[in-house]
Amino acid sequence: MALKILKFIKNTTGLIISAGTVYRGNGHDFLRINLACPEEMVKDGMQRLATGISKFLNK
Repeated sequence: MALKILKFIKNTTGLIISAGTVYRGNGHDFLRINLACPEEMVKDGMQRLATGISKFLNK
């Protein structure tokens, strides 16, 4: 399901999120986001993430 939501969020909001499996280990149930950026970008990304998840759950 993780890859499905990643693609949906990217196509819906433009936000690119990494699958947890990229970092090996037991990351198959996780999503990874980069927070090493200016605060405004983090806020924008979190808003896009919330919008994408909401739309994914309501489709």
